[in-house]
Amino acid sequence: MTQARYLLPLIAILTIMAAALLACGSEPTSTPTSPPAPTATTAPQPTAVPATATPVPATPTAMPAEPTATPPPATAAPAPTVAPTATPEPTPAPTPTTAPPTATPEPGPVTVVSSDGKEVTFETPPERIVVYDGAAVEMLFAIGEGDRIVGTHSYVTYPPETAEITKVGDAFNMDIEAIVALEPDLVYVFYDRFNADLERAGLKVLYVKSLSHGFREVADQIRMWGAITGATEEANKAADDFDARVAAIQEKMEDVEPTWTVYSHGFDWWTPGRNTLINDVFELLKLQNVADFEGYQQISPEQIVSNEPDIIMADSVESVTENPVLSTLHMVEDPEHIEHHIFVMSEGNSFSVAGPRFIDAVEEFAAWVYPDVFGEDGHSH
Repeated sequence: MTQARYLLPLIAILTIMAAALLACGSEPTSTPTSPPAPTATTAPQPTAVPATATPVPATPTAMPAEPTATPPPATAAPAPTVAPTATPEPTPAPTPTTAPPTATPEPGPVTVVSSDGKEVTFETPPERIVVYDGAAVEMLFAIGEGDRIVGTHSYVTYPPETAEITKVGDAFNMDIEAIVALEPDLVYVFYDRFNADLERAGLKVLYVKSLSHGFREVADQIRMWGAITGATEEANKAADDFDARVAAIQEKMEDVEPTWTVYSHGFDWWTPGRNTLINDVFELLKLQNVADFEGYQQISPEQIVSNEPDIIMADSVESVTENPVLSTLHMVEDPEHIEHHIFVMSEGNSFSVAGPRFIDAVEEFAAWVYPDVFGEDGHSH
C-alpha cells in the first residue's frame, strides 16, 4: 500500500509531462512527415527576372535587342539572385522623325553703311538697280547678277553686255528723270553730288566712294554685292579667287630685292603718286615710283628726266618715243631695247577700274617686269 501510494503520484506526473511535450510540437523521430533537406545536387529555382521577359527600355521609343543568353540548366550551380549577366546589344539613340528637314531660310535684312555714314537696309534683294559705277557693274556681272542692272552711265563699256543697258548720263552728269522712269529700287553711286536730288525723287540711294587706293578692298566690295543681291556663294568664290591671286604674287615677291624705278605716263603729265591704285601695284612689285607726292598730280618733265626711270607705263610705245621730253631718256635712245623698258597693257586689261579684272592687269604687269619670277614671257631691264 505504501508503495502504491508513492507510485500513483509519480504516474500522474509523467502523464502531465507527456501531454506538455505534445503541446510544444516536438516531432517523434520514428516516422518523419516533412520533406528532407535539399542536397548539393538539387538547384533551387532562380529568383531573377526570367530571360524571356522583355527588359524595360531606357528610352521609350527604342527597344533593345532580345537577350541571347539562356537560363542555366537545372543541374548547374545555383543561379544568382540578380538579373542575368548577359546584356542586350546597345541601341543608338533614335533619329528624330518628328519634322522633315526644311529648306534653307531666306536671308534676313542686309544693312550697308554708305561712305557718308548712312545705314542702308535691304529687306529683300533689289531687283532693278541703276549702277553709276563701272567697277560695281563688273562685280555684278562677275557674280551672275548683271541682269539686275537697268541703267548706268555712258562710260561703262565692259562687259560687252552693257551695250544693251540704258544709259542715263555720263560719269558726272545724271539724268534724274530718266532714272525715275526706270523705276529702280536702288541707285548706286560712287560720288555724292546727286544724292539729295535722287532722294527727293523718292529713290533709294547707296553711295560708296570709288576706290582711290587699296585695291585689295575690291574683294570686300564683291562680297558686299553678294550680300545685297543674295548671291553670296558666287560672290565669295569671286572674292576668294581675287584674294588668292594677290597672295600668290606677294609670296613670289618675298625674295625679290627692290631695284627699279617706274613712271606712269598720263595725259598732260598727270600721274599717280602715293595712295593710288597704281602705286599700290608698284609697292606690291617693289618698284619705286618717281612721282613722290600724294594722289594724282601733274609731274614736271624735268623731274622725270632727272630721275631717269627704268620702266615707263604708257598707252603706247609712240606716246613715249614721240614725246619731246621723254625721247631724251637713255632708254629711248637705245631703240634695240626700248620695248624692254616701256610697258603697254594688253587690250581688255586696265588699272583704271577697280573691279574683278584689276588682278588680271596686276598679273600681266608682274609677269612683264619679272619674267623669271612668274614664269611668263616678258622683258628684263
